[in-house]
Amino acid sequence: MWSAAYGLIALAVVAFVVLYAAAHAPSFKTVNLADQLYNAKKRLADGLSSLPRTDNPAHFATNINVVRVRTANAAASGRSFPVQLPISYKLSARENNILYELYLNVISCRPAALQGGAAATLYVVEIRHSLSQLPWLEVYAAMPRNLTQYYSWLYNLYTAWGRPPAVGLDPRVGADVGLVELVKAEWALVYNATSGTAKLYVAAPATALYILVVDYPLAIPLACPPRS
Repeated sequence: MWSAAYGLIALAVVAFVVLYAAAHAPSFKTVNLADQLYNAKKRLADGLSSLPRTDNPAHFATNINVVRVRTANAAASGRSFPVQLPISYKLSARENNILYELYLNVISCRPAALQGGAAATLYVVEIRHSLSQLPWLEVYAAMPRNLTQYYSWLYNLYTAWGRPPAVGLDPRVGADVGLVELVKAEWALVYNATSGTAKLYVAAPATALYILVVDYPLAIPLACPPRS
């Protein structure tokens, strides 16, 4: 009789321990780093056109989520007007376990030739990023369907807005209104293991308005800086 009672007590104690441990054991959630990375980049993509813009190198150096622009003169219907050319970005976004940081800077643009001899512009872009690789990297050249129409459209935006439009960066400037066609550009990404930086070399047709560097879903327009 006593052995049966002790057995029941032992079972009760074991059951209590099991239930207590189950109630207080840590729970584990599935971590999807790919989704977190995508969400961080999407947040930046959604706010890209509204980034603060500056032509002051010191302001660009001391701030995050900012784009550096240079002002150039364009012409339409015999009128000269200013446009902004995006040449550098400092981007950062956090999503739970992921910190996505990206720095892009057009170092130079120089004449080159595509395979077959067609005239091209070689963009040299410095890249620094928080990832060991950019798995979705693609590069496109923004080609005007009609150059005269494109610059006339820019001029109309300049007069309507009262400020220089940012080439490739402002909404309604480029491919989103059918004035620009995006075509794949030839590119190569070269890493420097010593400095931890990389250079992106892009050969775009000489008539390209700018290039579009895509780390999906983030698409970043970069233009050649005006010649000093």
